[in-house]
Amino acid sequence: MGCVIMPMLVLMASCDAMARQGGYFYVGLDYSPTFVNIKNFSIGESNGGTKKIYPYLREGDIVKLEADRFDWNRPDPRISFNNNTFVAMGGSAGYGMGNTRVEVEIGYECFKKRGIRDSGKDEADKVYLLATELAYDVVTYQTDKLAAALAKIPGKDIVRFAKAVEIFHPNIEKKICVTKKQSSGSKYGKYASITDNSDGGGGHHSRKGEVAVCGAVATHDSGGVMTAQTFKDFVSATLLGDGSKNWPTSTAIVDDSKKEKGKRGNPEPVTNDNAEAVARDLVNELTPEEKTIVAGLLAKTIEGAEVVEIKSISTTSFIVSVCSDITSEDFVAVPYACLGLGGNMIEVVEGQSTFKPAYKLKVGLSYQLSQKVNAFADVFYHRVLGNGEYSDLPVRHLIRDRTPEGRSKNAATANFSIKYTGAELGIQLRF
Repeated sequence: MGCVIMPMLVLMASCDAMARQGGYFYVGLDYSPTFVNIKNFSIGESNGGTKKIYPYLREGDIVKLEADRFDWNRPDPRISFNNNTFVAMGGSAGYGMGNTRVEVEIGYECFKKRGIRDSGKDEADKVYLLATELAYDVVTYQTDKLAAALAKIPGKDIVRFAKAVEIFHPNIEKKICVTKKQSSGSKYGKYASITDNSDGGGGHHSRKGEVAVCGAVATHDSGGVMTAQTFKDFVSATLLGDGSKNWPTSTAIVDDSKKEKGKRGNPEPVTNDNAEAVARDLVNELTPEEKTIVAGLLAKTIEGAEVVEIKSISTTSFIVSVCSDITSEDFVAVPYACLGLGGNMIEVVEGQSTFKPAYKLKVGLSYQLSQKVNAFADVFYHRVLGNGEYSDLPVRHLIRDRTPEGRSKNAATANFSIKYTGAELGIQLRF
């Protein structure tokens, strides 16, 4: 704000001295259609956790913040803004003496978001979901990245996700962590808190077919179960219903039967084997429609997701300018040029404004209509300075968000550069 306040103080302090030298005061009102250039617009979580943003799908006049109401097949749609040609008014006040004027100018511009569909009036066009790692990896088939991300998640969060899948989408639950049988066998792996799945021999002879790895195979028909077990069984028996064991890596009874010729022995745990197995099933076993459902559940139960509404970028500018009039008896209209410094209060999301320094250049013509009334017309260039970051933008959350406290953030950050050009047509009253 200093770049606005200091010039205003200088102006106020000098007005009295200049008035004694035969100067004049003036006020002006103008209409200023504007053409905006907003570059590299992006928005996401303040900590950089947002992987992609997804637009809302059209659904009448009501916007429902359900995860499946976002278009997961259209990541990072281009967000652009319309020019401002209607609600474009400005006002100014200043002091002139001779060929020099000092003026304070206030302007308002509103650049409405351009619709991504046919109708720019559709409210759904203004709503976006800020998705993070897990949801993004599922819908983009990135198994390895999904496995690595799942391995960092506490087991209790996996349990919460699994229960949501079981309750709301049991058909999907039946496709995850499905235990298997050998090609010549009849028994499926049975989930347990520790793998006890030797095919006999050596120091261990259980042949129980008990597994602690998602989707594992029973190695012998002496154990196991007749019907394949699924995600809910894995969670209740292997993760103990609370995620306290076997996530992200399984455990197994150690034996040396695998050393015997022709014996596989009890399978040994592999680092992050359960996280990798769940990731494979989420990516490989589900239809595209089911993946979008799972992405939404991951957002609502584990990692969180924010919803932001971008209706427009509006800005109120405060500029202090020094203007020079080029007077001549041969001129019917008086040319002038102005250089101004100040700032803009910029609002990206309703309820939060950010101040940025700015400068403005303009050239134009002034024509005297009467002794105290002038008409003027000019063109201008206005540029907002600073780092282009607009933080603490208010967000909303998905319906039935059950993520742990702190996962879903309460603010977002936008980044972009903004400059605009236009014309001013107005009247100036001198006294």
